[in-house]
Amino acid sequence: MKLVTGALILALMSPVAFAAKLYRFKVDGQLILKDHIPPEYAQMGYQILNDQGLVIRRVEAAPTESELAAMAATEAIQEARLERIRVRREADQALLRVYSKPRDVERARQRKVDNIDGYISLQQRRIVDFSEKLERAQGRAANQERAGLEVPVEMRLEIAQLQKQIRESHSNVNLRKKEKIESTKVFAKEYARMQTLLKYPPGTLESDIPLE
Repeated sequence: MKLVTGALILALMSPVAFAAKLYRFKVDGQLILKDHIPPEYAQMGYQILNDQGLVIRRVEAAPTESELAAMAATEAIQEARLERIRVRREADQALLRVYSKPRDVERARQRKVDNIDGYISLQQRRIVDFSEKLERAQGRAANQERAGLEVPVEMRLEIAQLQKQIRESHSNVNLRKKEKIESTKVFAKEYARMQTLLKYPPGTLESDIPLE
């Protein structure tokens, strides 16, 4: 049986039938025209025709599960991007409250380095001083032992205290050296970001900056 076209169906419809809206949809490739849309076909998309057979509304087919998943994934990506922009903008604004130009970052870095280097120099001088005192204290203790005498408790405590102070000073030096390395990395990032903010507004993602 040949498929009857929608136009022919309309031509054969009575005037009474034209008084109501008609719904046109496809089922297995065949065009169907009814005065209502069956629930089982409502999700497939359809057209609504007026009493003159003209389309007055198109209802798109409901998205499939895979399409819904793709839409959700796209939305999640967009939301994640907006969140990165928000976080980046807040960080940029905080940076701009501290610095006005890239060279301000370099000045701050130099002050930090000078401060750390000064502290390290102080600790190194303390290590030398404590080491000399320790050497003298250990010498006195050795003299006591060579003389067959017991090393006094206060002398042992002095040696232990000096050894502790030397260890602490070495630990302080190592910590400040690590701090110097880490702060240098931070200042380098801030300097680079300040250079970016000379050209682009706060919140601009690195991925949105064209390669030069």
